[in-house]
Amino acid sequence: RTALTNLLEQRPATAEPAPTNFEMMLRTASQRIAPAVVNVDTTGEIATWRGWREVGGRGSGVIISADGYVVTNNHVVRIQRQIARDIFVTLQDGRRFRATVLGTDAQNDIALLKIDGKNLPIAQLGDSDRLQVGDWVIAVGNPFGLGTTVTAGIVSALNRSLEGQGAPSGFIQTDAAINQGNSGGALADSRGRLIGINTAIYSPVGANVGIGFAIPVNRVKQVIKEILEHGSVGQAWLGISYADISDPQIRRFLQERLPEVRFPANGMFIDGVVANSPARSAGIQPGDVLIELNGRPLRSIEQMQNYMRTAKPGQKVTLRVWRDGRTFDLTVTLGVRPEDMP
Repeated sequence: RTALTNLLEQRPATAEPAPTNFEMMLRTASQRIAPAVVNVDTTGEIATWRGWREVGGRGSGVIISADGYVVTNNHVVRIQRQIARDIFVTLQDGRRFRATVLGTDAQNDIALLKIDGKNLPIAQLGDSDRLQVGDWVIAVGNPFGLGTTVTAGIVSALNRSLEGQGAPSGFIQTDAAINQGNSGGALADSRGRLIGINTAIYSPVGANVGIGFAIPVNRVKQVIKEILEHGSVGQAWLGISYADISDPQIRRFLQERLPEVRFPANGMFIDGVVANSPARSAGIQPGDVLIELNGRPLRSIEQMQNYMRTAKPGQKVTLRVWRDGRTFDLTVTLGVRPEDMP
């Protein structure tokens, strides 16, 4: 016998060390939220040069009511922009239900599903407005179809924006591992309360690198309320594409091409206007600079995006416009944003 043999045959101590408070916190939080996180499987058809081909998708969702309301991402329930033909929800205990889509919000990447279940495990909804950078969080989902998986991390940043004007701002950024299949799953606080719906990762390699994003649960609540009341979410729409004129790259680009023009120091430079849009109808033109919105100076893209996210179709907005060295006010009646429009 060797020392190694003796070591391998050694029995563990009968009295295990008590888990730390931190370990108990994560265990308890996981046990509270995990049963409410479900697998979402989709099936549909796509057109190919050989004809129609059946394809499938996979993501996660969160049960928010005992009678079967499930929230997930809009992109989880779609196949090539169309609602999937078949959507099934599978619980942690193995129960499987066909799901109906009650409504979607492409701008906020939220979908509300309904399954025919009773006394289902539910997630307790938290308050995402109370989050602070450094708070511990756990992400729960179905990465790569492996089944319910829990990862832990912290809130890395708040009110993050993703690239592209089609994406909203205000995301929770976390370093808790989020991978393919986690979309639509839960981001929970240290007490196991739902504080976000996982939606995206930033990755130059296509896999988790510690930068994930979740939609704050308070925004999710607003979207769900609108879906339940109206069946859809009408996003306010101007019909413009724009860039922050104070951005050094934008400013350098304009100065190189129009050296004789003295542009305002701050504002949104309009580089495109959609035909038949509210902006076009009001007289906004490419090359204009929006310098004020309802009397407030425009100083960042986030400011513009946050206003549009909370505005309603039909609402009137007053814009102060700079054009060729002069300024004037325009009143625009916001329209309903088409899904394929900026």
